[in-house]
Amino acid sequence: MIGIGIDIGGTFIKFFVLNEKGTVLRADKLETEGIRTADEFIDKLALFINRIKKEYAGKPLAVAVGAPGDVDNQKGILRYNPNLKFTDMTDWPIAKNIFEKTGILPHVANDATLAAWGVYETDLHRQGSNVLVVTLGTGVGGGLIINQELYQGSNGSAGEIGHTKIADLTTGPLCGCGARGCLEAFVGTIGIKRRVLEAVKEHPQSELAKRVHQTKDFKIEVVFQAAEQKCPVALKIWEDTGYYLGVGIANWVLTLDVDTVVLTGGVSGAAPYFMPALKRVLANQQIKTPFNQLKLLVSKNPNIGGIGAALYAIYHAQRLP
Repeated sequence: MIGIGIDIGGTFIKFFVLNEKGTVLRADKLETEGIRTADEFIDKLALFINRIKKEYAGKPLAVAVGAPGDVDNQKGILRYNPNLKFTDMTDWPIAKNIFEKTGILPHVANDATLAAWGVYETDLHRQGSNVLVVTLGTGVGGGLIINQELYQGSNGSAGEIGHTKIADLTTGPLCGCGARGCLEAFVGTIGIKRRVLEAVKEHPQSELAKRVHQTKDFKIEVVFQAAEQKCPVALKIWEDTGYYLGVGIANWVLTLDVDTVVLTGGVSGAAPYFMPALKRVLANQQIKTPFNQLKLLVSKNPNIGGIGAALYAIYHAQRLP
């Protein structure tokens, strides 16, 4: 069986084609800039799927799509997304639209959920029974493996760690979802940017300020680079990031008693700078039992969302009656 994984992001759509052994047969990506409507978006996805369908004619093909936001995994509908800026993305029937253009009904799920399956298969080799995967990027997502199965909840919304609240609901920073106090508003790249700009205003002579002013558009890499130069302002940004992330993760560990937490996504590359603060938060919890044997890992695979989608497409198709 051939699995096609599609990872929809705000900047790129990533495509991965894998076989049952997990070998990557093809990888491709497409910039989302310039795509204005959902119909145009679907045309791009269908073009790739139909090309692979023709190339592997005669072989069973399964497709899974990871979409950012609130996804109905039963009906294949993207109900709401705060980070994609297309004109008609609310209640978007992705599965139905793809089926109409390809003849293949895909499994559609939240992108972090499918990334969690990718981590479970490739990083953990299905070791561990209960796993929380946290994706750290523009948004902050979560995926859950419960009792060795991908858990998506009653409505497909399980794992939305980024929109759990860690600050006041009226005075906390505004999140892209429209609420205040979300974890994402502190540790997603947009939230980090807000904190960086505040710090730069307070410390205009810092190495971080110099690098921010040299960059036309803010990129998270400048905070990495300033931290590498031991800039105390940048190091404080990462220390605070670890603290906030630790608060969010601690809440989930206390609720679910998972055995493993895995961080992935672009911001996870700064783990050497924020991990000490994160671990201090976990170590200082008063209820110790869920944290005593907890494994805290960082995935090294930058494409785990698309690869996880392809692997889950195969797994899901094989279990269908």
